[in-house]
Amino acid sequence: MKLGLLTALLGTLVLGGSDDPTEVGFDVLAGFDYEEGMELPDEVTKLDETKVTVRGFMKREDGGDGATSTFMLISDACGCEGTPMLNEFIYCESEEEHEIDPSVVTVTGTLYVGEEIEDEVVIGIYALEVESVGS
Repeated sequence: MKLGLLTALLGTLVLGGSDDPTEVGFDVLAGFDYEEGMELPDEVTKLDETKVTVRGFMKREDGGDGATSTFMLISDACGCEGTPMLNEFIYCESEEEHEIDPSVVTVTGTLYVGEEIEDEVVIGIYALEVESVGS
């Protein structure tokens, strides 16, 4: 009985059996000078398909009003003003609609890293499948 418990605990430690999200900041996500077609830094690519928690400003992609299931999460260092660089925002999609909160929020979900190309133009490098949005 004790051996089984020890084996289970050891497996959790070795395999990282936790579902806790990794806290990621825009200091890492935007901490490099992005150029189209470049090889992204290891500290960013290792986060691909990882459950993360990120803080930033919510902004509607379409500029409309009301709740939305798609939004951009923008680095709070941008002050929510101007046009963010491609590594200063995350395109977020959720199954639920969320009211746009004008303050800094925490978003949790699965992060995808890599250039998203549309009509031969890179439109983003980060996407997040949202699980929750909180203060």
